[in-house]
Amino acid sequence: MKDRIRVLIVSGNMDVGGIQNQLMHLLRQADKERFRIDYTTTLDHPFYKSEIEALGSSCIRIPNTGRTKLLRYCRAIYRVMKDGKYDIVHSHELFHSGVVLLTARLAGVKHRFVHAHNWMEGNDPHAKKSLLRRAYNAVMRCLIHWNATEYIACSTLAGRFLYGEKVTKQSNYHLVFNSVDTSKFIDDHDRAETGEFCEDGWINVFQIGRFTPVKNQLFTAEIAKELKRRGKKIRILVAGNEGNSYEQRVRDKIEEYGLEDYMLLLGIRKDIDVLMRKSSAFLLPSLYEGMPLVLIEAQASGLPCVTADTYSHEVDFGLGNVQWLQLEQPVSDWADAVGAAIARGRAPKAAVAAAIEAQGFDSRVFSRKLCDLYEQAVRGKRS
Repeated sequence: MKDRIRVLIVSGNMDVGGIQNQLMHLLRQADKERFRIDYTTTLDHPFYKSEIEALGSSCIRIPNTGRTKLLRYCRAIYRVMKDGKYDIVHSHELFHSGVVLLTARLAGVKHRFVHAHNWMEGNDPHAKKSLLRRAYNAVMRCLIHWNATEYIACSTLAGRFLYGEKVTKQSNYHLVFNSVDTSKFIDDHDRAETGEFCEDGWINVFQIGRFTPVKNQLFTAEIAKELKRRGKKIRILVAGNEGNSYEQRVRDKIEEYGLEDYMLLLGIRKDIDVLMRKSSAFLLPSLYEGMPLVLIEAQASGLPCVTADTYSHEVDFGLGNVQWLQLEQPVSDWADAVGAAIARGRAPKAAVAAAIEAQGFDSRVFSRKLCDLYEQAVRGKRS
């Protein structure tokens, strides 16, 4: 298998997260006879490390950049690229991709891919960026333009944000929608779940995302408070990483409002498809997203969704099952929308399957498109 195309994926820590989950779909679906796909990580024991290694690839530890450790980071990743003799480096590091791509060029990597996943950055999308941050972004965007050979974006908004309008009209720009393993949602679409969170008289609404101001779980607490005030036995199940300061703020708000029965924090869960089948609606009040995988999963399970109008509508299956709201709207509007979503019920399995097929939201399509681009770049042909 020495003729395999060797790809190095640079994407943060390869711990639990939407982008990382997306990149694991690539590895799971790729033809191992034709592609060797390795990953970098800034953690000693990232969530996906064991699976990556079980699939025959490497999860390579590199140092964090930090504010004063950029040179150390560049030296480490340069050595990884040199030693690995990679045909392709594929960076998912937003503006920091400028450094990654420059290092790849210096390491002699001929094909340098950059991937845009967000159309905004930071915890407050309305906050004015500091002069230093704006200067950094400008320099990084220049480095991306000088060193990238292929540009990929998960949505039109994400592509314009990171690359600028001009690049999105070039032949080496590719729009590749995020995707999920839809089979586990479609195959069991009509399955009636029992056990945990079932048969106790409560209606479940589901939210998933890491605990961070961007995912806006504090706003979720306000919605739960309003639902409680109305006397509704509607509880919000919130899955996501635990242990940071923002999560503690959410816990404090739950205690302050007396929401212990109305908003349950579940931690990291592997049974997302099961929890979606146990729920009657999905909630996503994020300050911004790129192309949220969780909304694709929710729609794939047929769930009616209530979401902030803060990202590309390209993620919408077009089944009339997604309600877009402004974050500036009163909490009462959000509570109304949750109630309406629950009443609306799930989308039919046949309609969901047809939408996934038509719009290419399945992980096999995502992997095929990226592998096609890899092979076209290296060998000048389609896979």
